[in-house]
Amino acid sequence: MKRARGLLVRAGTVVTPAGLQPETDVRVDDGVITRVDRALSDSNAEVIDARGLLVAPGFIDVHIHGAGGAMCEAGDPDQIETISRTLVRFGTTGFLATIATLAPAPLRAAVEAVATTVGHEPGARILGIHLEGPYLNPGRAGAQAVAWMRAPSIEEFDALQGLSGGLIKLVTIAPEIDGALPFIREVRARGVVVSAGHSNATEAEMELAVQAGVSHVTHLFNAMRELHHREPGIAGVALTDDRLSVELICDGHHLSEHAVDLALRCKPAQRVVLASDAVGALGLPDGDYEMFGVRCVVANGAVRLRAGGQLAGSCLTLDRAVRNIHGWKARLPLDDLLHMGSWNPARALQLDQWRGSIVVGKEADLVLLDPGLEVVRTLRAGVSLWPN
Repeated sequence: MKRARGLLVRAGTVVTPAGLQPETDVRVDDGVITRVDRALSDSNAEVIDARGLLVAPGFIDVHIHGAGGAMCEAGDPDQIETISRTLVRFGTTGFLATIATLAPAPLRAAVEAVATTVGHEPGARILGIHLEGPYLNPGRAGAQAVAWMRAPSIEEFDALQGLSGGLIKLVTIAPEIDGALPFIREVRARGVVVSAGHSNATEAEMELAVQAGVSHVTHLFNAMRELHHREPGIAGVALTDDRLSVELICDGHHLSEHAVDLALRCKPAQRVVLASDAVGALGLPDGDYEMFGVRCVVANGAVRLRAGGQLAGSCLTLDRAVRNIHGWKARLPLDDLLHMGSWNPARALQLDQWRGSIVVGKEADLVLLDPGLEVVRTLRAGVSLWPN
């Protein structure tokens, strides 16, 4: 991708770590933010007029399986490119290619396909791999393949990490299954973030997992032990331990507005991460499709198994998640809300050194939003990728 050498995003309301800054310019050189201030010189720079628009960090989706009819699990680099190309339409500039439970050989193929695509993405940048399985509790499988769930193996993990060239950044595990705690310690020792999910963990089991190194929770409330006043379980610990970041799927189907409100009241704003858990249906019209090797129906903003009607991922985009929460929680500060889709995921996964916020020295991954929070323009490293 050819980078713009000089760019000035002029007079927008810029979403910064310090809050919203109206009528502010963002200067970009060689793909990096070099100044954030008012009335900057446009010498040797292309100018984008952002008056009346929000200039926010590009969205980062840490939990996405597919888009545009393509799936990360397919083991096909062309499909990974399709996902990348599709996501920029919705303001997402970076993502973790998320791979659900697979048999050993297809899992290796999926990891290799992602690694092959890195550096050649036509749209959103691949920031790493999220292994959402296979080390999950079959009793909380959701739409995932129970037949291929297995005991955690650091040997398998190391082999997959070797195939990926170090791309695995996040692993979801059920902390109550046999062998989980030593596996968590070993993965954390390798610098990889560990999340709890697809789990029937009790409060005590989840607390042990946090002590072992779990710092994140996959799609809070979904595919986990229900919150109970005498046994709050994994969800209760997730809500009350400020060391933990939590994913919320805010499509109006995975979580009710009250569940989202509960999470936002309990968690510090910087510990809330918007995630899509999207499958190949993202960006496609309603209809029947095959995903995860099973027939699914996409209708009314939800993806469900044809047999039984169970939710099977989503067709949510992060810009839609932002608009949904803004409608449900209008008093939530807009900068806090937008950072839930950008800076917070970058911080949760220790990827924020170069991206996630509009700060001098970081890559210029930006999304321009109109007053209705609809995407007007998406830029990656200072290059406009949508509209192209």
